[in-house]
Amino acid sequence: MVKSVVNEIVLGIAAKVKAIYKDKGDYPIYTDNEEQGLEKPCFFIKVIDGNESREIGLENKFYKDLLNIVIIGYTLDGNTEILNDMIDNLYELEYIELSDKSLIRAIKLHHKVEDGVLHFFIDYNLSIKKDDDATIKMNDYNLSGEVKKDENI
Repeated sequence: MVKSVVNEIVLGIAAKVKAIYKDKGDYPIYTDNEEQGLEKPCFFIKVIDGNESREIGLENKFYKDLLNIVIIGYTLDGNTEILNDMIDNLYELEYIELSDKSLIRAIKLHHKVEDGVLHFFIDYNLSIKKDDDATIKMNDYNLSGEVKKDENI
């Protein structure tokens, strides 16, 4: 699996959006909060929320990660027809590919349009096994002892 799950998912989404829009014109994809220089039409990918919970089991470290992401789609003028086209295209993000070629599937996709701006929400639920590299395991261990004689008996 990959090292940084959140970054990998954002990059996977960006790559898929870029592939979807490669023949549809120039749509820059932003993943950082740009104060200036936002060129419309474009997409902005933002991680909204996430959580991680440990699964039952002491021997292995299994976790469930839930990641909530929004893709904000801007048009030049808030054109409803272009926004509807964006909505249809972004539903192709149900499956994305990570850098290690693994596929992940969204558990929920939904959208809303406010003031001529598309907000497309995606939830990913992942099962992750974390390796504990810091732990050093012993190869052999011998323990011997004896019971102390009780003088009161």
